[in-house]
Parts: sequence; C-alpha cells; structure tokens
Amino acid sequence: MTSGRDAFAAALRRHGIVAILRGVAGATLAARVQALHAAGIRLIELALSEPVALPLVAQLARVAPPDMLVGAGTVTSRALAEAAHAAGARFLVTPHVAPDVVAYADTHDLGVLCGALTPSEIAAVHAAGGRFVKLFPASALGPAYLRALRGPYPTLEVVAVGGVGSANLAAYLEAGAVGAGVGGALSGGSAADGFAAASAEAAALVATYERHLRTGHP
Repeated sequence: MTSGRDAFAAALRRHGIVAILRGVAGATLAARVQALHAAGIRLIELALSEPVALPLVAQLARVAPPDMLVGAGTVTSRALAEAAHAAGARFLVTPHVAPDVVAYADTHDLGVLCGALTPSEIAAVHAAGGRFVKLFPASALGPAYLRALRGPYPTLEVVAVGGVGSANLAAYLEAGAVGAGVGGALSGGSAADGFAAASAEAAALVATYERHLRTGHP
C-alpha cells in the first residue's frame, strides 16, 4: 500500500473501519495490532491525547503490517501534524475543523480526516480542502442526523466517530456514512487472552462493512 492521499482514500473506501487506539500500553502494542489486523482492520489511528503518544505512533509505524495504514488522531495543530508525520503517520485525524492541519496534509500528500458536526463546520472542512468529514461526536445526534445532512449534501463523505460500534454501525452505513472510527473495545482487553474481546468487536465491525460493500445494505 503506497503512501499519500489517494492511498488513504482507497483504503477508507475499501475497508471502512478506522481503529482508534487511546491509552494503550506500548509493551503490548504489537500484539494488539496483530490481533486487530487478523480480524480485518487495515486502518489504525493512535490518538495524540497523552504525552507518550508520539513515541507510540513511531512504534505503531514500526510494528504494523505493510498493508495496514497508520495514522495519528487528535491532531489539533500544525506542530502536532509535523510531529506525527515525522513519527510515521500516513494520515491525520482532527477532532474539529483545523485548516492548518488540512493544509499540512495537502502539502505533504497525507490523508486527512477532519472533524465537524454542524453544516457550517462541514462547509469549512470543504473550504479548507478536506474531502472526508469526521462526524464527531456522531452519537450526540445519531444516524437520523446524518441522513438529514445528506439532503443538502448528497455527495458528503462522512466517517462517523464517537459512540459507534458493531451494535449500531449498520444504522450509520444505512444513513450514508462511508465508514466509522471505533475506539472503546478496540483499545481495551488483555494480552493474556490475545485481546479476544477487541478482536471479536473488530471482526464484527469488518463483517458489517463487508456486507454493506457486497449488498449496498448493512
């Protein structure tokens, strides 16, 4: 899988699920990544919300299989974008509209997923040059809100993030999401059982998305 915006777009459209890691231990990171990869995850993001996160991005870039695209989340400034890129991130994810991060990604041919919730924020993402919108927090308004957004924005490419899991992914896909970012269970579990719970949730998410690709329905 080559780097760049096109690779990110292709991977997102093909695989749909972005695993969001937050608060994970470096000692078991490789084992968790292998478990998620075996369950079908091909996009993985490490949130930069903790001081130790940047070294973990670099570690993640080293241990991830070649066909897994590694990104950094909670990228709130150009400085963080630069640091994440230097650590090996191939796509950047923001929690809010961040034109400076979008501009950095554009200049350096990185994928970018820019956070927004309201119509004005979505317009701002597009005005900044962003293609994919991270609808966050998706659970605050739910799939019905996304369905309503697609009235005035029929070509909107939304990745639903925040409160999305295997139990409700189908509803977001039915409403028009092109994918979802999922943390929670994927960041939990224990190496003692091979991250069984995280693997099971990942497999369920992947199965739902694959069914959506095959049939057009979740």
